[in-house]
Amino acid sequence: MISNMNKFFIIGFNILLFATACEEDDNISTLDEISIVAQGDCMAASISELDAVLCITDMEGNAKTSFGLNENFIVSLTFQNNSGELVKIKEEYLANEGVMTVMGADNGENFGKPFTSVACQFDGNPYMEVASGETYVVSSPWVLQDGISTKGPICKAESNEYLAVGSYRVVVSLDFIMEMGNESITVEGDHELSVEFDIM
Repeated sequence: MISNMNKFFIIGFNILLFATACEEDDNISTLDEISIVAQGDCMAASISELDAVLCITDMEGNAKTSFGLNENFIVSLTFQNNSGELVKIKEEYLANEGVMTVMGADNGENFGKPFTSVACQFDGNPYMEVASGETYVVSSPWVLQDGISTKGPICKAESNEYLAVGSYRVVVSLDFIMEMGNESITVEGDHELSVEFDIM
């Protein structure tokens, strides 16, 4: 037989567990409404208080949508934290198939990513961290080139081939989980950034 003291302890413990579970659930939210707009030759998304901007630039960092045959370009994804909290996104997000992927504009043929792997820094931190009011840039040249390196937690060990004359697009799927302060936000809804460009 369970004593009254033990019953009280068991009931109190269950209430505490239930309250803790509910408190943790309050810190998880889902976001499926995202504003996507053109920003010059780039595309930008507002995701809560985080902006994501996708650009294709020349080697000097100028956003463009037209490149000459055998002209190298850089694919750049910039996160801007407009909140008062630290924002963290797992680096593994960049490894997803639809993130910074170059495709044929007409036929959807997949030409791959501008980088070869993710999480190359080996610093033990699996997150891209964007401090309040700061930006975090992930970028890589399409063709491996001396003096032009990757930015962010990615690396490029092998070069891609120059693209043939034609129309292409770079896509960035916006399905990911971010931590903003103590809140975990799941971003979903099949939204993507897409920038079209031509090789002439």
